[in-house]
Formats: sequence, structure tokens, C-alpha cells
Amino acid sequence: MKYKPEKDLPDFAREYKTLSPSKLAEIILNRRNKKVTPESITMWFKRHPDVYEQLSKEIVEGLPTEKEEVDVSIYEMSRFMEIPSVKEWILFMHTRRRKGKELHPEYITSQVRLLRQALREHSVPLHPDRLTFRDAQEIFLEMEKKGKDTYPFRRAIKDFLKSKGATGWEKIGVGKPKGFGKYRGLYVDLDTIYKMLGWIYTQDLEVFTVDKIMWHNGIRLGAVLGAKIEKFHYNPTGFSILTVLEKFREEKTFRVIPDVANLIKEVIGDRKSGKIFRIGERRVNVLNREAMRKFCPELEPQVEMPSHFFRHMFFQHLLRATNWNYAIVASIGQTTEQSLKESYGGIPSGDVLEWEKQYLPLLDPNKA
Repeated sequence: MKYKPEKDLPDFAREYKTLSPSKLAEIILNRRNKKVTPESITMWFKRHPDVYEQLSKEIVEGLPTEKEEVDVSIYEMSRFMEIPSVKEWILFMHTRRRKGKELHPEYITSQVRLLRQALREHSVPLHPDRLTFRDAQEIFLEMEKKGKDTYPFRRAIKDFLKSKGATGWEKIGVGKPKGFGKYRGLYVDLDTIYKMLGWIYTQDLEVFTVDKIMWHNGIRLGAVLGAKIEKFHYNPTGFSILTVLEKFREEKTFRVIPDVANLIKEVIGDRKSGKIFRIGERRVNVLNREAMRKFCPELEPQVEMPSHFFRHMFFQHLLRATNWNYAIVASIGQTTEQSLKESYGGIPSGDVLEWEKQYLPLLDPNKA
């Protein structure tokens, strides 16, 4: 069947904010599975000059140019999310989710907020439909001058420009968050951990249970506090199952040992739905900070986020227990080997020396 451009060519031009014949030809191929040439689109526009003129006004004149001032009212969140390029980005994020996994609305909103904030950081407010690679570089420089961590903004802008097919998006280096890996030397022995947990137990059962989950499963505090009763499946004879939402992006399911599962069950009591925990981050932070001051005061000043302490200890001790087997620990903690190596790759020299004694002779066993 012959493609009839009058059916949707104007709509595609409006939706993608372009009158480029080559781009429109590509869009038609992707959206309608019809191969048309840029030349045929050019000829169609020449035969319909009134349509072309109207689209030109809407697309070109309806957006600010580099010399025109952006109406700052576009930064109002509900209006910002309706801007065509932002809507396309949201769709782009959804299409790349893992099979069977839905992106949490709060994750989408958080990414859009980062983009919006970044555009407002520029010396001249920018419109997302006109954002370029060069603009992005200028934004990052402005932020760095103010001492801001550009990592989350780099991630958001790079993904946004990629969704637009903008030239140069792949050149944006994301790097790591400010302070990434700073806790690789944070370590206390098991005796100290047990003393801390024991003291916290005497203060607050819910905080104790939260800390035990982080200590035994390495789950982030926000995910633990957001865990729902409906997502906890208790098994009195083996591992129980706890599903949480990590970083607004995806659900992760963890096996919970009986000791921790019984604590969770005690916290829930007779409730059938809602959040497992009724406390907030502040309560957890206050008690964990106090526990550090009591039992490892030399480390306490180094820790900005006291409630991540037990998550860090989970990875530190499990790495040592597995003889620094990153593959095993990454699988259990549901993270990546690369992230583990970057965060906790500071293998003590004493361990390396023992490995050398154990493994180097194996290269020539006859002379060992």
C-alpha cells in the first residue's frame, strides 16, 4: 500500500519538532514501516506550501532561538513534563526498562527534575527542545564553579540528549558521584558490630530490625524503610522473601534468614498492609550515629550517612568471608562486580601476601 503523507506527516513534524525531510523519512520508517525518500517529502511540502508555512510557524517560531529569552514559566513542573522533547525522553526511559519491570513514577519525576534544574543553572535559561551538547558542557562548568556534584545531572542530560538523537551525547562523561568509594577503608570487626546492634536493640526494636536487614542483605536504608507488608512473604522453616524498591528504578527480591524474618514479623504484628516500618530516617540516623560514637568513635567523624554503616559492613565482611570473591558478593547483594571493586576494592596488603604464599608456588609445584 502506498504511503499517504497527508495522514500523519504534519503530526510527526509537530511531535518531533522537525521539518527535516531526512529525519521525517526515518521517523516514517520507524513508526509506519514505510520507506519513503527525503526527496518525496520535500516535493509533498512544495505541493502543500500552506501546510509547510503553518508547521514552520509552530515549530520554528514557537520555540525560542538562541537570541530569544525563554519564558521561565515552562519550568513549572507540570508544564515542563508536557514539553515534546521531555515527553519523548520519558517514553525513551520506559522503552529501555527491563522486561517485566516498570519504572517507578518517582524515578521518572526525579530524572525530569534533574534536567529542569540543570537547564536553570545555565547563565541563560535554556529550553529543552533546543538543548545541545555544547549547552550541556556550559552547564557542567557553571555547576563545577559553584562546587556542585555534576554526576546526577550528567547522567540525566546525557540520557536526554541520547533520546533526542542530539550530536555529541556520547561524549558526555558521567564519572562517579562525589565521594564515591570514600568508605572503602571503613571497617570494624564483628565484635564491634555485635556490640552496636546489641545496644541498638535495647533502644528501639524497629531501628534494630532495619539495621539487621541492612547488615544481612546490604539493602539501602530508603528501600528498607519503604518496604511493604504485602511484599514480605514469611517462611517459618527456611528463607523468607522480601521485595523492595531500590532507588525508584526497579524491584529487587532478597532472601531473608529466619532470625531477621522473625524480627520483621514481630514489627508487623497484626497489620495486613502498608509499610513494614513506621519510623523515619531521622530516628535510624540518630541511633546509629550514637552507636558509632559509643563503640567506634575513631570512625564516627568520617561517616556522613550513619545509616549506611551496616550496608557497608555487609559488603566489607562478605568480601572477606568469600576471600574477596566479587562475583559471589555482587550476586548476593544484587549489585555489579565493577561497583564493588570501585567501592570496596581496597584489599588489605596482608591478604594479598597470604594469597602470594598460597598461589605463587602452584605455578611450579615441583619446586615448591
